[in-house]
Amino acid sequence: MEAFYESTTVKVVTFIIAAMVFLIIPLINSAINQRIPVAMRAQHAKRAEDAWMKTVILFSTSIAAGFLVFFRGGFDEAITQAFFGMCLFSSLASFWTVKKTKTLIQEAKVLSLAGNRATRIHDVERVNREKATKATLVSFTIGLLGFLYVALAFDTYRFSWLWFAGFISTAFAILSAGWSDAANFAIAKYASDPNHGK
Repeated sequence: MEAFYESTTVKVVTFIIAAMVFLIIPLINSAINQRIPVAMRAQHAKRAEDAWMKTVILFSTSIAAGFLVFFRGGFDEAITQAFFGMCLFSSLASFWTVKKTKTLIQEAKVLSLAGNRATRIHDVERVNREKATKATLVSFTIGLLGFLYVALAFDTYRFSWLWFAGFISTAFAILSAGWSDAANFAIAKYASDPNHGK
């Protein structure tokens, strides 16, 4: 197992796979867009594009952080920092999305709570609080601890499996971004149309 963790080829392939996932997201979003009601397609396409651009920017930031570390500590340190950077930077963006969603929820409540709107708005609020916020906090905590560890203690306490732990941790970044974007998308119409969801 040690050979697996120490293999440069495995690390490079893993990183390429992670990058390819980001590159195929627009194709997945396009397929999803064809299956949703026509009235929602334009809004979905816009939000999907925004989410993808945010992800690409954060991915690029993580790569930049890893690239800077490369010259100081080499490939192992760089790839580990890049993966933990994805968790950290993605969660920072998700915190902003959660905050925006919270504001939109309040606006939707003020606009109208007639009919079934109150229940549906409450459902979005629960998702934003219980799913998006919690996933974002987990991603932020793991990302920050990993990022600081690589920056401050990697040379002293070097673990061959740490890069892989960073890679697995990006799942929390994906959950964080997914839940926060989903809640934001779900509340947008309620905050602009008092008749939506009645």
